[in-house]
Amino acid sequence: MLGKTIINYMILLTIVPGRKPSIKFIGDIAVVRIPKELDRLEDEIGRQVLTRYPHIRSVVRFYGISGEMRIPCAKLIAGSDTVTIHSEYGCRFKLDVLKLMFSLGNSRERLRLAGKVGAGEIVVDMFAGIGQFTIPVGLKASPKHIYSFEINPEAYRYLVENIRLNKLEERVTAVNDDSRNSPSYNLEGRADRVIMGYFKGTIDYLPTALKLAKPEGAVIHFHELAGREEGWRKLLDECDKVAKICGYTIKLLEYKMVKSYSPTLSHWALDLLAILRPRFQPSSNLTQNPAS
Repeated sequence: MLGKTIINYMILLTIVPGRKPSIKFIGDIAVVRIPKELDRLEDEIGRQVLTRYPHIRSVVRFYGISGEMRIPCAKLIAGSDTVTIHSEYGCRFKLDVLKLMFSLGNSRERLRLAGKVGAGEIVVDMFAGIGQFTIPVGLKASPKHIYSFEINPEAYRYLVENIRLNKLEERVTAVNDDSRNSPSYNLEGRADRVIMGYFKGTIDYLPTALKLAKPEGAVIHFHELAGREEGWRKLLDECDKVAKICGYTIKLLEYKMVKSYSPTLSHWALDLLAILRPRFQPSSNLTQNPAS
């Protein structure tokens, strides 16, 4: 009976990707979701994954993401080392899969966004992580400079490593700080493009992104979770309200559903053009001769 359960589980891992249970590969590390009812079999499942996939060194059981820093809730169930180098589209990402998040479902979005960046742009990545967006933009586009902010010290350490690994030291400046402090790094009003690759609270950071934007216009890549049908409309309305309060006009350039997140939610990306609204300046005549 035990053997049959394991075999059935492995079949699910192999032929039904995207459903629970599931398996994903980050570099040479396998990341698996295991239903709670199979808790007692996790060690055997780990061994079976290593047997079935010879290129895999370790197996990590993934439970979810926790906290503002989006730290994985995970457990090593087979193998010993969870540090790996993952490659996609010519970009290399080094990370500890047990300690840091890396979403494979965002790979096409990373490539799409990099393709939007124009030559000579100043780019600010507000939630850089290990460089998920920074590295593709640095390698696939020709920005003048990228300023990458990451508050998590562990993620920041790998961000710096990945900048070196991809030979982007002259093009990228990494900062270990809360991105809400980013304008104080002589960046207020200087960004041609702001990347907000985050969710579950991105709207709280939009006023900072607007401060970073060039007054004459900048593109903000806004990521967040919303309803699966037309959740982007709700996000756009929320962004528009915040922008107006901050004195900006925003225009939707493009929207994209990056991936499904749950039965009711999707991960959306909105490309927004933000322009500072001109402030009303009273005429000199009115100033000198106020109405009686």
